[in-house]
Amino acid sequence: MTKIRETSAQTLLRVANQTGTPCYVYNETTILRQSRLVLEAFKHHPVKWLYAIKANDNPHILKLIQRAGIGFDTVSFEEVLLCQHFTDDPRQIFYTENSMSDAEMDAAIRLGVTLNIGSLKRLERFCDHPEAHECCVRINPAIGDGHHARVNTGDSESKFGIRIGQIEEAVAVAQKSGKRIIGLHAHIGSGIKEPENLIAAMKVLLELSREFPDLQFINFGGGMPTPYRSSEKPFDMARFAELAIKLFDTDLKNRPDGFHYLFEPGRWFVAEAGFLLTKVQTIKDQLETRYLGTDTGMHHLMRPIIYDAWHDVVNLSKFGEAADQLYTISGNICESGDILAFDRLLPEAEMDDILAFCDAGAYGMTMASQYNRRALPAEVLLKSDGSYQVIRPAQTAEETVAEFLAKCGFETETHHQKK
Repeated sequence: MTKIRETSAQTLLRVANQTGTPCYVYNETTILRQSRLVLEAFKHHPVKWLYAIKANDNPHILKLIQRAGIGFDTVSFEEVLLCQHFTDDPRQIFYTENSMSDAEMDAAIRLGVTLNIGSLKRLERFCDHPEAHECCVRINPAIGDGHHARVNTGDSESKFGIRIGQIEEAVAVAQKSGKRIIGLHAHIGSGIKEPENLIAAMKVLLELSREFPDLQFINFGGGMPTPYRSSEKPFDMARFAELAIKLFDTDLKNRPDGFHYLFEPGRWFVAEAGFLLTKVQTIKDQLETRYLGTDTGMHHLMRPIIYDAWHDVVNLSKFGEAADQLYTISGNICESGDILAFDRLLPEAEMDDILAFCDAGAYGMTMASQYNRRALPAEVLLKSDGSYQVIRPAQTAEETVAEFLAKCGFETETHHQKK
């Protein structure tokens, strides 16, 4: 069963024909629906939500999510600076450092954002800073999960977080310097398979939290998954809330007024909202493999080559026709690994057909590159009223090369033009 309805297929085709391909298209209605689901899940409990902007940081998406009442989870100082354009309250920006420099730490302290520290050495540097007062610390809970080994961030050998055996030392470092650890954080992975797995990690954090006398919040991370395959069941947010609320009701009995809990999903908000549209440029038989070559590739959608990720593919130009041909869909990058989908049953394709990669709103454009000096695709937002807006135009090949040359200090006029 396709994830795209006929009306949606017609809309996506219209966008592709008018905007050109390749392009990313995001559905505003889906993003707002996902926002409402999490906000309503714990509406009677002190739970706040952050959006992990590394999933999709287009400013129009950030503005949409911020207006829904959700803060920002950032993992670089550049992301902090970006989010400053959408909130006047630095406490709405949660900055999880990863091998942060002294300069980045100094700037983050001066901005007043909530700084989340994941190593003892960085905590020591923070506590030595004369303008630093309080921070959050990231713990490695020795519980990991995720849709792929490369997104499992919570197991005992992960590079992330302060291991449990060093908690006593972390508390002592802060107390010795007169600084306060007001938050505790863990993130076990991306694409957590079952609500119970996240609940298990939450129990670990709640138990460890007793070691921190100044706590004001606990951040349980994100990781709520997306059902990329039609056969996969969605993450049961209602079931998760039911289990989590039991923990909160017990924990809050021993907490001060104002204590709260945080979650920081990214994929949850935007993955299902997004489509990558591309045009068939080549149809090629190579013995047992029949290829559809497209005008996009792994430089625009890295997830298949990095995580062996699956995205449903729909031939919009042949929507509703019988899917009786087996194709492998390749990109236009000069790499043998540039395969976006293997062995997909689709209607018989023709040159210039438009394909849609589904559930591509997360970790698509934010991971895209200009490898082979290729231009980045356009981004389009489908509005709730049925209209659409180009929220980032594509560059032409000429613009891409001219910008590259200019940044490298070269003239943009070619030898041919000089003649």
